[in-house]
Amino acid sequence: MPAEKSGVSSVPGLVKDLVNQFDRPLDFIRELIQNAIDSGSNRVDITLEHLPKDSQHPALAGLPPSESGWALLCLEDDGEGMDERVIDEYLLVLFRSSKEQDFTKIGKFGIGFVSVFALQPQRVRLHTARGGESWRLDFPSYERYDKYRVRTMREGTLVEVVKAVPRAEYDQLCADARKAVTNWCRHSEAKLFFTDRTAGVGPDLLSEPFDLPGGHTLRYEEEGTALVLGFSGEEKPFCGFYNRGLTLEEGAEAHFPGVEFKANSRYIEHTLTRDTILKDENYDKLMKTMRRLVEKELPSKLRSDLEEASKRIARRVCEGRGPEDYQAELEVWRRRALFLQRLYSGLFSRWGRESWPLFPALDGRVLSLSELRRAAEKSRGWLYFDSSRNAVTAELEKRGFTVLAAGSWVAPLSGWLGVKTAQASQAFILPTLLDDSQVPEARTFLESLRALDAWQGPKYRAILPADFGYPGSCLSDELFVTQREPGVLSPAHEKPSATLLGRLFGGRPTCLLNTKHPSAQALARLHAKRPRLAAFLASKALRLLDGRQPSNLKGVRSNLTQGEERRLLEAALSEAQA
Repeated sequence: MPAEKSGVSSVPGLVKDLVNQFDRPLDFIRELIQNAIDSGSNRVDITLEHLPKDSQHPALAGLPPSESGWALLCLEDDGEGMDERVIDEYLLVLFRSSKEQDFTKIGKFGIGFVSVFALQPQRVRLHTARGGESWRLDFPSYERYDKYRVRTMREGTLVEVVKAVPRAEYDQLCADARKAVTNWCRHSEAKLFFTDRTAGVGPDLLSEPFDLPGGHTLRYEEEGTALVLGFSGEEKPFCGFYNRGLTLEEGAEAHFPGVEFKANSRYIEHTLTRDTILKDENYDKLMKTMRRLVEKELPSKLRSDLEEASKRIARRVCEGRGPEDYQAELEVWRRRALFLQRLYSGLFSRWGRESWPLFPALDGRVLSLSELRRAAEKSRGWLYFDSSRNAVTAELEKRGFTVLAAGSWVAPLSGWLGVKTAQASQAFILPTLLDDSQVPEARTFLESLRALDAWQGPKYRAILPADFGYPGSCLSDELFVTQREPGVLSPAHEKPSATLLGRLFGGRPTCLLNTKHPSAQALARLHAKRPRLAAFLASKALRLLDGRQPSNLKGVRSNLTQGEERRLLEAALSEAQA
């Protein structure tokens, strides 16, 4: 068939530069889908197949042989197509577009079709029809084309891209093409179907609803624009900008800390180089709308979400269940904590919101910031929390103290209220006292230990057996602790009496020995054979260590640190028993 017209590019160097601007050659699929949507398409089919070198496929007619075989990528739409005027005046004229100043169209620069040559194909063939005209254009390269008028009519436009590709490389090409469609076009207004004929896969629908990955909290729509917003735990959350569902830009930016969003608007565009969004007056108007939603609409959504999640958390911890039973609610909090911090960042911003019941307590209540401030005043500037109910938290609640459930709300509360926070079961101890008769295997050992302590000049008011294994205990690894009042709730690092009278009259602490500790059991066994050695080793440990080492003194060396003394004790026991 003779060509109706043949042509060459009048600016081949410039076209080459434009082709080279596309870092990912398969991004041309986005440009062709964009053209299809602008032509009114409801459906776009992207089809790939690998053809053997001796294939008689019409798209290969006239091409020189390729020993590697061919990859054929076809993109077909059901849009309005093109007649000769559109082809000659717009498709084949660089920088000229029929869509200029038309905000119902996406492409504005007239260079989208050029991008197909970024793949360096051996041929690009275009079939299109409109108004009783049907045409075929063959492009051996971006430098020239042949245009043919054909008799067969069709709907829409079909673009065939032929490239010499070995079969071993075809699967990767196919995967990359599919990825390009989902990256750039997954929210397309037209339905997108992907088929790999060689693998026998498809057609698969790749179009996705316009939404955030985890679902939206707020949706807003006006003529030509749709916005979806959600909460995020990231300082720089996800943000995406789209025109009629096609990606203009996606990334992570701190537009609104704690808020992720997607904005789909026919009024925003990408820059000429396609690498970012054009920040013009339409962009500014869009972001002004977004800010209004973030400041006026999202706070009420935040409150209702957190209140509901906290009610469920409080109910479950009150029932004695642990964090594994309310992971979904903890995730709700994790994603919203940063935005809540934004709302509570200043006294003025907190005004009117301190009464919001947001913070779950172990007793089943959900408390407000105002209520927690009063609770911290009662506990002398401390706010207690724990992961589950236990003996310590029950005793604190019995004494009228508030214990929060552990979660992402605890750390910021310290700053908002100006108080210190502590995990209750780590800050307090509640060992269970035992009678000597309850530990017959250690009874004579305890008697010898008490006698040796008295002989040296008593350091302790008493030495008593105890069980450190209560629920939530932080003492299970400790050999012993000291308490002023044995067996009652006391600070984990209880300070000795500060006055001389206190130390002289009843100021000596009681030593509670963990009878289930491996070293205590080993000492009791050693006592049956060598009672004096066992009593000496135990007394030495009790006098030098004198209870749990405060956390702020971990690693501080004196004559013997706690860790060194424990190792010496264990070594001595091992040798003595041997």
